[in-house]
Amino acid sequence: MRKFRNAARVGPRLGALPVALIIALAAGAIALVFVAWKVAFASKPVVALGAPWKLVGRNAPLIVDVKDPRHGVKALRIAIEQAGKEQVLLDEHYDPPKPEVHFRWMPAQDKTVRLAEGAGRLSVRARNASWGGLFRGRSASIEQPFSVRLVPPRIEVLTTQHYVNQGGCDMVVYRVSESATESGVAVGATFFRGFPMPGAADARLRFAIFAFPYDAAPNTPLRLRARDEASNEVVASFNVKVDRKVFRSRPLPIDDAFLEKVVPEILSQSPQIQDQGDLVKSYLAINRDLRKANNAQLAEMAGRSQERFLWTQPFQQLGNSQVEASFADHRTYLYKGQEIDRQDHLGYDLASTSNVPVSASNDGVVMLAGFFGIYGNTVVIDHGYGLLSLYGHLSSFAVKAGDTVKRGQAVGRSGATGLAGGDHLHYSMVLQSVQVDAREWWDPHWIKDRITAKLEQFGATAPGR
Repeated sequence: MRKFRNAARVGPRLGALPVALIIALAAGAIALVFVAWKVAFASKPVVALGAPWKLVGRNAPLIVDVKDPRHGVKALRIAIEQAGKEQVLLDEHYDPPKPEVHFRWMPAQDKTVRLAEGAGRLSVRARNASWGGLFRGRSASIEQPFSVRLVPPRIEVLTTQHYVNQGGCDMVVYRVSESATESGVAVGATFFRGFPMPGAADARLRFAIFAFPYDAAPNTPLRLRARDEASNEVVASFNVKVDRKVFRSRPLPIDDAFLEKVVPEILSQSPQIQDQGDLVKSYLAINRDLRKANNAQLAEMAGRSQERFLWTQPFQQLGNSQVEASFADHRTYLYKGQEIDRQDHLGYDLASTSNVPVSASNDGVVMLAGFFGIYGNTVVIDHGYGLLSLYGHLSSFAVKAGDTVKRGQAVGRSGATGLAGGDHLHYSMVLQSVQVDAREWWDPHWIKDRITAKLEQFGATAPGR
C-alpha cells in the first residue's frame, strides 16, 4: 500500500512534464516563427538622391536622403571612385539609429576631396537597425556612374556703356561660349534672363534687358552670369552707372464709402482672401496679401512670355490722359486720420474722360482678360522676352486671352473696378519678375538708344525690322 501511495503521488508529476514541455516547445516555436518573420520581412532603408548627379560640375551639390522611420538608419557610407581611386565622403555609424539622414556635399567647398575631369562612379550604401541580414540590419544602395565637367563657360561683354535709372531698364550685349545653357544679368538676388540675338550670324551672341528695381539698395551689385548644364557658373562685371532716384511719398485717405465700394466686390471674386468680418481688416488683407499674390502672378506670366519681339514701335501712353499717380509712389493709407498701411504704387494712374476706350500700348498677345485682384478688370499683354503691359480698373473688355493685338487697338474701356476710387486706367509694365517705370518705354529716343541701336550694332533683327 505504501509503494502504491508513493507511486500515486509521483505519477501526476511525471504525467505533467510532457504538457509543460509541449507548452515550452510551442512557445519557442512561436518565438522562432516571429523572429524568422521579423528577419524575412524586415524592410530596407529608402535611399534617394535629392538632385540628379550624372553630369557633375564644381557647383553641383550631391544630396543624399536616407529614411527608415520604422527601424532607424544605423550606418551610411558614401564614396566616389575615379580612375581606380576611391574617395570616401561619409562613413558614419549612428547610435542610437536615426529615422532619417540628410547629406549634402558641395565639391567646390571641400578641400580634401578632389574631383577630376572625366568619368566616375558614385556609391551609396545604407544599413538599418532591423533584424534582417542575419541580425546585422538590412541594406539599400545606389551605384551610379557620373561624368565630371569643371571648366565654366566664358563671357565677353560687347556693349561698353550702360546707364540705368532706379526703377528703369537698360540692355547689355555679350558673347558666351557654346557650353553655356543659361545666362543673363543678376541684380542682387533678381535674375534677368538673356536670350540669343535674333537674326545674328554669331549664335553665341546674347542680349539681356535688365532693370534696377525701384526698391533695390544703393550698393546692390550688377553682374553678368552664365551657367552650363553641369551647374558650373561664371560671373563677370560690366560698366554700368545707376542713377538713383527718390520717389514721392503721399498720404492716401480712405473712408467707409470707399471700403463699402471696393471690399465686397474684390472678396466676391478673390476666393484666396477670406472675409475678415470687418471692412478695414478685409481691406488690409486685400491691400497687402492680394497685392503680393497679384504681383507674383505677373512674374509667373512673364516667365511664359514668348521668346521673340512682339512689339514694333515705341510704346504709347493712353491718349489725352493725365498722370494722377506715378510709378513707385510710396503711399501711406489713412483711415479716420490714423495710419493703417503702407504700400508702393507700381504703375501710372492715367485719367481722361469716364468710360474712355483704352488702347494697347504696343503690339502683342493678350495673356489675361479678366478680374485680377486689386487691379479689378484687367488686360495683360505679352510683348515678348518677358516684357508685359497691364491695363487695370477697366469697366469692360474688347479682347480675350490669346488674341493678337496691334498698337492702338482697343482692349477695353476705363472704369473703377478693383482698388479704384474713381474712373481711371492703371497702367503698369513688367520686365520678367520686376515692375518697371513705363515712361522709358513711352520715349522713342530711349527705345532707340537703349534697345534698337544696340541690336542693330551687332547685326540682330530689331523690333519692327
